[in-house]
Amino acid sequence: MTYDSLVGLKPEEYQHPGEKVAMKVLKSIPLADTLSGKYVEMMVKLNDYPQAVGNYYRITEKTNPRIYNLYKIALKRLDVHEEYPLFSKMDYYYNACAIGGASPLIVLNSSIISNFTDAELLHTIGHEIGHIKSGHVIYSIIATQLNSILAGTGNVGAIFSEGISYAIMEWLRNAEYTADRAGLIASGGDFDSFVSEKIKYLGYSKDTKDIDFSLESILAQAEDFNLEISDPIGKMLFVTKTARQTHPWTILRIKQMHDWYTSGDFEKVIKNHL
Repeated sequence: MTYDSLVGLKPEEYQHPGEKVAMKVLKSIPLADTLSGKYVEMMVKLNDYPQAVGNYYRITEKTNPRIYNLYKIALKRLDVHEEYPLFSKMDYYYNACAIGGASPLIVLNSSIISNFTDAELLHTIGHEIGHIKSGHVIYSIIATQLNSILAGTGNVGAIFSEGISYAIMEWLRNAEYTADRAGLIASGGDFDSFVSEKIKYLGYSKDTKDIDFSLESILAQAEDFNLEISDPIGKMLFVTKTARQTHPWTILRIKQMHDWYTSGDFEKVIKNHL
């Protein structure tokens, strides 16, 4: 199935079910609404915009036509009509981010621009556009601020604050699954390139050809993981290990995407908007 653009695509159509549940919890937390809106925008203008303009390099059709063209493709496939400022920064760590409130921007680390294929970059760029389209950039700031407030409570209401903090981090992790789905849509449904992108976070490079990074081995490892957490003790250990993680573990991300892609749900979303 090939497509250049989708019309009327809504983020709710590809939203991960775990994010739907976690978002309801996040919105029910006291202060969540108070921290939204103008306060979030003020924080971004004071911290993020000056750093981007003063310390990163703006990507345009003139400065980097390769990346800019991929950006335009991703925007069109995700039915996003606004072109957000796009920057690159010097960093050896594979990463990208979407930041901002009502006026967001996207930052790509130089390492992924140098080492990712065009197909892999479409996933990455689409992932960040997906965060913006779903409103994650605003709620991620709210989540960070809430966690800071909770960290300052000390022993007072520690159990209560820990419960809220876990709910916040659970939403952040599930929001990544939704953004992964946006990345797949932006790539034109190129699941193989999603996998090839993600295995680079596991250590794959052109110099590791003697290591089996196949999808089959990854899915087998994911099944082993499911067995490890199938009992109450395993589940408890998993919650403990991931409680402070902002992103899901890479093996789980590949498994989640594989399940969504092969279930036929991806195809349904696309066909509804051709």
